Amino acid sequence: MPWKCPVCTKEFKHNNQWHSCAQRSVEDLFRNKSPELRALYDTIILAVTQAGPIQLHPVKTSIQVRSNATFLSIRPKRRHLEIEFQLGRCVEDFPVYKTIRISKNRVMHYAVLESADDLSGQVLGLLRESYRLIADGGKL
Repeated sequence: MPWKCPVCTKEFKHNNQWHSCAQRSVEDLFRNKSPELRALYDTIILAVTQAGPIQLHPVKTSIQVRSNATFLSIRPKRRHLEIEFQLGRCVEDFPVYKTIRISKNRVMHYAVLESADDLSGQVLGLLRESYRLIADGGKL
């Protein structure tokens, strides 16, 4: 049964799970950013919604994208988007710049997207794969 924070009312898998109760909006996070970065974000969100239903949780510095748990984090920066996503395997192709094994069956991937040119069909496929991994409880 999920735990709901009594302060911010966000739901989490574990009781008293650490999180930030800061309430932001997507618009807040994209304030003073280029329209191209916002369009890049919108393309990502459209692609992952094709995998299934999502929830957006804007927090202090990022937008957490959840199915039944967070599978993607998007941090709008001045000139690019930083994204983090989990897969059941390691992928080191551009634009992924770092991977960290976080458990026996999960690898966290870090990537920087500067323009629509960086958002290939392969990257969108990896984000949908991340969605399925988390939505299915790691049983891909």
